[in-house]
Amino acid sequence: MNLITSSDIRNFGSYSDRKNCFDDNMELDVAVKFINNYCDDNDVIKKKPYGRYGVDIGVFDGANNLKYAVDVERWSKWNDDWPQNYKHLSFLGRKDKFLNHGQFAMMFFNYDLTKLIRIIKNDIIKVSREKRFTQGKFDIVRKVPFKYGKLYGTNLTEREMSIFDYEVCKL
Repeated sequence: MNLITSSDIRNFGSYSDRKNCFDDNMELDVAVKFINNYCDDNDVIKKKPYGRYGVDIGVFDGANNLKYAVDVERWSKWNDDWPQNYKHLSFLGRKDKFLNHGQFAMMFFNYDLTKLIRIIKNDIIKVSREKRFTQGKFDIVRKVPFKYGKLYGTNLTEREMSIFDYEVCKL
């Protein structure tokens, strides 16, 4: 068994509406707009505050101290309704470094960027790491139970609302 490589990761993140697998500008724009609704007036939201391999978004106070960090993912298999075969929220082991930030949240977007699920550090760390096998390769993952996710959006389905705590709001 081989560990999932950076080449595999490039293939997972390639969508027709992106320049390349690292182009998450649309996701970041939607996330920043969403986060801004929950910020204080003097907060500053920065995209990629620590470069390409750091968190996607940092929210800083007026003195430029990091208040919380956010990373975003977009799931092609989740669009109109939550996929039947998804039994948990997967927090990838390669993102464990982000848990070193004081406050951290992970945001998962559906393909159309009309819904998001947020999980926070305090809930992520409750779950132990394990191997996940995909097509003869493995990755390290934390299988976070649905009860720790909060769903946001306007076109939420009955199924999604039965699985997650939710808030109806426009992204």
